[in-house]
Amino acid sequence: MRVLAPSEQRFVRHGTYTGRSVSVTGVLDVAALREAFAALQVAFPVIVCRIAEDGDGTGYLLPPGDSRDEASVREGDAETVGLPGTPVSPGTQLAYLDAVVSGADRWRVTLYAHHSVADAGHCVELLSRFWGFYTDIVEATPISVVPQGYPQSLEWYVAERGITAGPVSGFEDVTRPLVAAPVSVGDSGPSALARPSRTRLDRAATARIIELGRHRGVSVNGLVTAALLRAYASETAGGPVHLGCLYPVDMRPRLDPPVAPAEGTNMAGLASFAAEIDPSASVLELAQRVSERLRHDLADGVVQQSVLHFPDFFGDSRIHSLAGHVAITNTGAVPSFRTPAGLTLTDYEIVYLSAHPRPSAGASAAVTFLVYTFDGRLAVGVLGADAERLLGAVHSELTALSAAERPTGS
Repeated sequence: MRVLAPSEQRFVRHGTYTGRSVSVTGVLDVAALREAFAALQVAFPVIVCRIAEDGDGTGYLLPPGDSRDEASVREGDAETVGLPGTPVSPGTQLAYLDAVVSGADRWRVTLYAHHSVADAGHCVELLSRFWGFYTDIVEATPISVVPQGYPQSLEWYVAERGITAGPVSGFEDVTRPLVAAPVSVGDSGPSALARPSRTRLDRAATARIIELGRHRGVSVNGLVTAALLRAYASETAGGPVHLGCLYPVDMRPRLDPPVAPAEGTNMAGLASFAAEIDPSASVLELAQRVSERLRHDLADGVVQQSVLHFPDFFGDSRIHSLAGHVAITNTGAVPSFRTPAGLTLTDYEIVYLSAHPRPSAGASAAVTFLVYTFDGRLAVGVLGADAERLLGAVHSELTALSAAERPTGS
């Protein structure tokens, strides 16, 4: 048993599971699917651990219970993402697999992993290993299932590398005074699923944005962040407006030595950026400013130590507010998953499930953008009010970005 670190505690209150859902065509072997998920549970024992809370709401990671839930397989609409067929509870286990079949060859397979123990990098690694196990089982290839050690928090890795808290958090540009308000404890509600509305570019437009970043010396993250800030400004203010954004930065490859995907729970430091956003100004200039700010904060070690300031911003003991910021989570390119012949993964989505949602304990982001690239196509999901209205502006900004001219002679 261990108490969860602040970077992990953030997801205890609502029982937040992060989900990765794939659309599948072809014949899926149900017995092999269940065997592959059972192998995943053995290989990554943290996903069959449990989380319990004390009277103050502090979460603890507990050893596995006496039983574990197998993969859920049921008939339904493979076009939709629904709640798992098995009741989800952090007090039972921390990962679930749900498979829905429509007809003979259309499937939706969704892996849910509790966000306290699995961020984007860890969750994608779990999904990749699951499909690897499934493929080997179907192809009658012997599988080797070696239990992995329990992953550690970012705070643990930071301490191990001698990184200490500095005088600034890095969030100063998006920090607001904390308005004291009574927190409604309330009862937990039923499990709730959040499936972001999405817009996607085709492969050609996505490739042009990547090429634009390469020729301009600007990261794709900077380009997309600039486009999203402009989209939000144009739809909510109709003109120039001061905006602040906060986004996670995976510390795994940036620590020395680096950390493997499944060796960390929530390994994201946070970076911020704030500016007057004018939709009529240059998107490239804004993107360069976003990229330069991140380079500066990484070079100065601000992002690396940002996790040590989390208690001041998240949870009941916070002393600052981040209310109203634009949240942008860019998980990058989704790797190709290994599948047997005749089985194709045609789409990929990020979803969230709250096992026991409760009244909010504090102010949240004004909107959350989820960015990733699957099969060469850039996708942006939106969570928040007016998501559908925002998507039109997002698509317009990204389309314009893909059409931006490269420097003469490039």
